[in-house]
Amino acid sequence: MSFFALNRHKEAATGFLLFLGASIYLYPFVRVLWRIGDEGTLVYGAQRVADGALPYRDFFEVMGPASFYWLGFFFKLFGTQWLVARGVLLFTGVATAMLMYWLCRRLEHTGNAVLPAVFFLIISIPIWPGTNHHWDSNLFALLAVAAFCLWQDRRRKAFLLLSGVGAGITSCFLQQKGLFLFLALLVVTFISSYQAKERKSQILSHLGLLTGGYAGVGFLVLMFFYLAGGLNDLLYANLIWPLSNYHHVNVVPYGYSLFELFEPQWELIFNHLFSPPRVKTLTALTMIPFYLILSLPLLLTFMIVGCCLNQANRAKIFSSAILSYIILGSALWVSELHRKDMLHLIYGSPLFLIVFFTLLKHCFSNKRVLYGLIIGILSLGFFSLAAFNAAMATSANHSQSTRRGNIHVFKEDGALDFLLKNTKPGEPVFIYPYYPMYYFLADVKNPTRYSILLYHINTEIQFNEVIQDLEKAKVKYVLWDTLVSGSNLSIWFPQYRQPDEDSLILEKYLHEHYEVLAVKNKFKIMQRREN
Repeated sequence: MSFFALNRHKEAATGFLLFLGASIYLYPFVRVLWRIGDEGTLVYGAQRVADGALPYRDFFEVMGPASFYWLGFFFKLFGTQWLVARGVLLFTGVATAMLMYWLCRRLEHTGNAVLPAVFFLIISIPIWPGTNHHWDSNLFALLAVAAFCLWQDRRRKAFLLLSGVGAGITSCFLQQKGLFLFLALLVVTFISSYQAKERKSQILSHLGLLTGGYAGVGFLVLMFFYLAGGLNDLLYANLIWPLSNYHHVNVVPYGYSLFELFEPQWELIFNHLFSPPRVKTLTALTMIPFYLILSLPLLLTFMIVGCCLNQANRAKIFSSAILSYIILGSALWVSELHRKDMLHLIYGSPLFLIVFFTLLKHCFSNKRVLYGLIIGILSLGFFSLAAFNAAMATSANHSQSTRRGNIHVFKEDGALDFLLKNTKPGEPVFIYPYYPMYYFLADVKNPTRYSILLYHINTEIQFNEVIQDLEKAKVKYVLWDTLVSGSNLSIWFPQYRQPDEDSLILEKYLHEHYEVLAVKNKFKIMQRREN
């Protein structure tokens, strides 16, 4: 067997093991229902789309339309079930890891090429284990990058067109991510064409193909909403409202939640299991992956400068492949800085991780011991985090039946159980302010257009619209979340300030028209008073 044939077999075996390992590792996470507000927005929105609703006109959300149509397509195909939603999540995680491995193999032909994919797998979905338009947008962004790389390698124009289409679809999940990716693709297309010494007409043709693919997706989406009578609603929800309302409350410090939320929770859990010295050690180990993500832009800057000081490495840095990854990775990173918390930095990191591990080897090519030590420390941190996450996920052994299939939870959800026992499928129920997953799992109907309703984010007009809808439908039950509401919201939105009592709108209505039956799973279960 030739060397090249043997190498191909090794690559195929590594790819298969990554696919199998990623599937096995992610399964315990995707089978569990975690208390994540945004997931319910996306899953219930996908259900509405599968039932024929038009986003923004029939229900109001800030996410791009593909966030609902992508999952809604699978609901239409396989049925509106919990298993389908989590199957798509599992597919997204595994496919993202495989794409990262393929992209890294173009730069690094050693066993270390699998490291970025494995590390991102550990620090991504297990940290936010739910349906997420950021994971979906990353999948299509990486597909766009892969198509561009195929164009670079084979020079077939169809791949450039597909790359533009991929960026366009990415914009349909997360507007700025697709836009920044498209602009970065234009830059790297020009650089790649210039380095190949192509004629001006050829360069313009390449740029036109890329633009045509991106603009074509945008045109089709706008026409679809225009013909459905929802174009103005689309533009308001996806452009005007985020900039005028949502943006101000969504601002957080760089790296927010790592020290404010993650570290205290880990220490609390470790304190129940280990002695204080071990708690500090284990907490420090599980923090290593997050320190890496936090410092990626600075580390890459130092590494690029360091490599450029070496003539041999400088040529590699400015090669078409690595330079493209740096530019495209910067686009993904910047696209997530509208909220600079730890999760969004992770969302923006896949290409930066590939560049980091590639440059790390170049920078320490003559210092194998130091290189091995760095890889060893990072591996210890990542696999400590992986073990901790996996232990948490596998401890959720309680099975609970819902109208969308069985779910695994850490303990019985009393609020969900109440809905299942006291409502009929399709009955109007209102969940306030922020847990729409109950609409999906209990198969009840949100009588309003809003799955999220927060002061300083939603307008006074929108609050009054909700009251009119509740009054019109004479909604029998309201579930009022006492955990994610009021002043507690500043935990997740540091800029949030609860209005004074006289300025509260919906609270006054609920106190006047509803009475509390019980508090279950930190939800006030309220029933409408009879007139």
